Amino acid sequence: MKPARRHYKLNDEMIEKVRFLCQYGAPLEHIAPAVGVTYESIRQWLANAKGPNPTPQEVALSAAINEGRAAGGLKLVSKIADSANNGDTRDAQWLLTHAPAYRRHYSDNAAASRAFADGVQAAVQGLQAAGLSPEQERQVLLHIEARTGENLLDEPD
Repeated sequence: MKPARRHYKLNDEMIEKVRFLCQYGAPLEHIAPAVGVTYESIRQWLANAKGPNPTPQEVALSAAINEGRAAGGLKLVSKIADSANNGDTRDAQWLLTHAPAYRRHYSDNAAASRAFADGVQAAVQGLQAAGLSPEQERQVLLHIEARTGENLLDEPD
């Protein structure tokens, strides 16, 4: 049996610092040196937290990152809503669209990604309505998959 992992640096104080820094959208690459560990250590702890035998500290670290980012995102969204009457939302909007923790959900790129996916789905629906033979439809879908990277065909069992 493998001996239990011991974490000398991963403690409650460090986990709270990580949670705090995550609230402000800091990437893990910047958080790691700020709390005195390597980025690789944080990545390994997070991988361990998803594994079969995580330590309580690894689970707490993963939860702290998720909770911190969620709280930070809500804080920024709340600021945008509160300051909408004053018309001064640029700072919070910039942070939401540029901070690594939030940009996937709030950036212009997120809107473009959703629009792209909607466009691919509309094309597939158009193909289905075009009355092509199953083999012709499959060939066109294979071409769309090759160009977009989207998985459009069900994999055979």
